[in-house]
Amino acid sequence: MSYEKFQEALSQSGYTHLSQKSVAFLEELSQKKRFSFQQIRQLLDMAVDFKMWQKGDIEDLWPDEEKDGFKTVKEFWLTCKQSPRDYSKPTPFYEGQKVKLEAKPKENLGLGRCPVASPQTRCCNLMTLDAVESCGFDCSYCAVQSFYNEGVVGFDTNFASKLQNLSIDPDKIYHIGTGQSSDSLMWGNKEGIMDALFAFAKKIQM
Repeated sequence: MSYEKFQEALSQSGYTHLSQKSVAFLEELSQKKRFSFQQIRQLLDMAVDFKMWQKGDIEDLWPDEEKDGFKTVKEFWLTCKQSPRDYSKPTPFYEGQKVKLEAKPKENLGLGRCPVASPQTRCCNLMTLDAVESCGFDCSYCAVQSFYNEGVVGFDTNFASKLQNLSIDPDKIYHIGTGQSSDSLMWGNKEGIMDALFAFAKKIQM
């Protein structure tokens, strides 16, 4: 059953940051030690954190004496977590792979309600506008990594014209954010996205 538990844990989060070697090591270890589902989830999370913190791969951090290996690795993880962060060497975007910027026309504008909006929630009525798809940052906690993990950042060449043709009720207040599918502000005016947003804001204010 350890194999099934490992695959279930692996499928529930975006562990694309881990190398195939690390995943294979953790899978074999989980079966050998008969770890629980929660222990497997913790190991996967710690492995991603070690990678993000530039502490090394979990297979290299695992002690040769495996009797208390889980406890030893978790104690090291807690030490790293509680230590001051060193920003002198910033983590490069998409560590280990090159980011590809892709500009092409897209069929839809990508404007919709916040994914967590529902009649059961107290909602701020945020609407999300996909100005850019995927992100150049490699934050393991961000949901964007679960949807876009190919290392390709997409820009819509028809973004400006779609905004200008968007029907807006002048008597209604809109709450629109552009950071649902990317950290759109990090790209500045790449492919004219800022010009398009400013022109759109100016139009609906008049």
